[in-house]
Amino acid sequence: MAQCGVTRLWRIVLLSALLGASVTAATRSSAAANVQSVPWASLSVVRPTLVQPSGWGSPLAAQPGNTTVGWCTPTGVVISSRGGRFTRAGDGAVTTMLARAHLALGHLAGSPAAVAVCEDVALDPRHPSTIYAGFQASKGGTIPPSYGVALVTTNMGRSWRFVPPPTGYTLTDFAGFVERPTGVAMLYEANYFFPPGPGQSVAFVATTSATGGRTWTDVNLSCPSGAPCVIFGPESPQGACGMSQWRQSVLVGSANEYRGTTWRAAGAVASVNPCAGEQLVTTSSGGELLIDRTRQSALLYTRDGTHWNTVSLPRLGGARVGSSAYPYGPVMTITSTGALVAVTGSPFQTAEHLAMLKPQSNTWCATNALLPVATRSDPVVTMQSGKSALVITFVSPIAMDGTKKAAVVVPLATLHCRT
Repeated sequence: MAQCGVTRLWRIVLLSALLGASVTAATRSSAAANVQSVPWASLSVVRPTLVQPSGWGSPLAAQPGNTTVGWCTPTGVVISSRGGRFTRAGDGAVTTMLARAHLALGHLAGSPAAVAVCEDVALDPRHPSTIYAGFQASKGGTIPPSYGVALVTTNMGRSWRFVPPPTGYTLTDFAGFVERPTGVAMLYEANYFFPPGPGQSVAFVATTSATGGRTWTDVNLSCPSGAPCVIFGPESPQGACGMSQWRQSVLVGSANEYRGTTWRAAGAVASVNPCAGEQLVTTSSGGELLIDRTRQSALLYTRDGTHWNTVSLPRLGGARVGSSAYPYGPVMTITSTGALVAVTGSPFQTAEHLAMLKPQSNTWCATNALLPVATRSDPVVTMQSGKSALVITFVSPIAMDGTKKAAVVVPLATLHCRT
């Protein structure tokens, strides 16, 4: 019964976001002024090397270079590795840890006891037995505002530990994972709520582990190669997504001889609405693609983080790919093979299904990967591609094959256009 209350809470909040319960929540990202439009078909094959999801928790960990993927479920984190083997890292001990630290959510409606709510997960490709997860937390048992705290398990959930925050920060200053091809950084920030203004720059503190979560080092958050790079800014405490005015920064970092890496607003695309599940996709050519389904032009491209081009996409189901069709446009991602995959159909009228726009193509095609009919009431909330599989998660677990599943895994080798 405890888990039912949490499931209902998350379902109500996420459906509020999907339905556009607030005009503010559906506000589009700032449009870049005088940007040029580049047709998708004119791009060379997009080869993703990294996917960074926007905030309010990304319950999915999948990277283009990693064959192992994972996702949050009501009973822990499920890990899927090559060969279709599934392993569950249970989070039962986390509830007690949060309660002892006075960070538990407290009793929700219909729940006799506090429970752990996994809302964010990241994997370290160098340490396959390590899982980093962000859990929803509160101060005094009440929300809003809600907070996130980072925990780590090095033994697939048999035991968990709090990630030690950097010096001067607290557990609830955790502001999200910054994923890199070689590992994961835990970002911390106590008083960051809005994108920096014109001419302003900020520096961020993070903690990293080269030992898979056993030892930690405090660092100034920097770009991996020293060249400019683009990230989503810190996640801030907030309430229900469908009723908040929260924005998340899009930041470009550059090295400073005296101050290290500093971060500033990424040109005219200074922020996004994180309730919509945007993604920053780093490519092997050194560019960045921003998938932002709250915009009518839902795909943008940059090489320096300051100057952006829109990527024009063919219509999907007769409609523009973006927020003109619904309060938010279709959930999208770019697979490790370079195809753009989108969820089509209305979850409130007809079953959703997947469409695919192949590299250098001018036409979407319906794929053979039909989604469960249950997505009429439990729509897709996010999806990402690992090296060999596409993972799709839902608002709440759906009944499949006699069990409740929070996600489905589609091997990329089997994903093709329906004839």
